[in-house]
Parts: sequence; structure tokens; C-alpha cells
Amino acid sequence: MMSGGDDILGSFLEALNDTSDSVELTTLLTGTFARLGFPHSCYHVVRLEGSGARLPYVLHNYKDSWSEHYFREGFLEIDPVLATCPNRQLPFLWSEAIAPESLSHDQRRMFADAREAGLHDGYSVPIRGSHGEFATVTVIPEQGGDAARRLIGEQKHLVHLLALYFDRHARSPVINARLSSRRRKTVLSPREQEMLRWAALGKTSWEIAEIAGISTKSVEFHLDNAKKKLGTYSKTHAVVKALTLGLVTMDGLSEPTSRGQ
Repeated sequence: MMSGGDDILGSFLEALNDTSDSVELTTLLTGTFARLGFPHSCYHVVRLEGSGARLPYVLHNYKDSWSEHYFREGFLEIDPVLATCPNRQLPFLWSEAIAPESLSHDQRRMFADAREAGLHDGYSVPIRGSHGEFATVTVIPEQGGDAARRLIGEQKHLVHLLALYFDRHARSPVINARLSSRRRKTVLSPREQEMLRWAALGKTSWEIAEIAGISTKSVEFHLDNAKKKLGTYSKTHAVVKALTLGLVTMDGLSEPTSRGQ
């Protein structure tokens, strides 16, 4: 681990100004935090203005097996770290901000699976926007417990500063890269896109049927087709993947008082 915080910050900012590609941004982010003693790190645009859905706009160096498991198991929707971020003004250590007794069975399973994947106690920096949107930067030490606390105590101010600078520069490129695949919308029919958009806002099949003016059975038919086309395991997974690929966006979506077919 290097101790020259000023040198690391200076070289980071210089490189950041010349970087906009998502692969280069990921390399810069994870490489810089690795120099500080954090082998795993992640930048996550969690929520955008006008969208209530949690979004997988993520740059990270986690193993692919963990990333795929995280989304497949629906952990995005129950992740207590993401639930904690909007209520925090300052960075926090997971073990200090999240009480074990407050966790559900699935949340405890998520943390257990993360530990098996080598992801121990993390330190997250919440970054709040002015219109309800937020992002987070998370760093994870090699070890948990006292060793993690000592390392975070030594580097927390630099981690916070790096996270804020990175978000300011990277948020738009990350979002634009995810949404640049608009041409692939033809993968989903207009009706399938519509069903997924309402599902992204948390609507049940019955509610979507009422809004769209079709039967609940038709809603389930379109959602099942979308899941098959996207190769997903659940409605939530389909919504996440469609948003990630830019096949579905929330632009201009507002709930009508009535809707015909």
C-alpha cells in the first residue's frame, strides 16, 4: 500500500480528465483503490431522476461469477447497503451501519454469499444528487474485522475525495454507455417494452392490466416473452437487464387515469 495520498490524488485526477470510456474508467477506479489497499471496488449509479427502480449502472472488478449471482438472485432489490445509502450523508462501514438483527433471511444469505466470494466488510460513499438521484462508491479491504477498520481509518478521507471526483466525471459517460444501445430495442416488442416499464415502477400484473386496458393473462404473456428473449429468470431480472441494455427507458412515463389497448 502506498502512503503518498497527494501523489495518488494528483495522478488520479490527471488520468481522469483524459478518460471517458467505461473500460478505462473501471481500470482507473479499481487500480487506484488497489494501490490504497482495497482489492475490490465498485461505482454504482443506483437511481436516476424520475426512476424509482434501482439500476445496475455499475463499474467494478468483482468476479463475473459474483456479479451474475447477485443479479440472478435478485439481490439488487434487497441489498441493505443500497437501502442505507439514501439515508446517510457520510461514508459508512457496512458492519457499523447495518445491524445484523435488522436483516431478512435473504439479506443474510446475500452477505454470506458475498463473503464466500471474498467480499468482506465494505466501506461505501453515498453521493446524492439534487433531484433524488444517487450513486455510491464502495471499496472492500482484503480482510474484514479490525484490519479493515484500521485501513479505512487511514484512507477514508482520500477514498471520499476520490469517490466524489470520480462521480462528477464518470456519471454521464456510464449512463450514456448503458443507453447507447437504443437500436437494439427491436429485440422487444412495443408491448413488451411497455409491460417492463410499468414493472420497473413496481406495478403488479393486475395494476399493469388496469393501466394498459388488457387482461392480467395478457400482461403475464408479454412479460414471459420478454423474459425468454432476455434470457432472464424473473420479472425483476428482466427489468434490470432491459434497463441495463437500454432496451427500456423511463423517459416520459407517467401514470394515466385510464388507458385503452
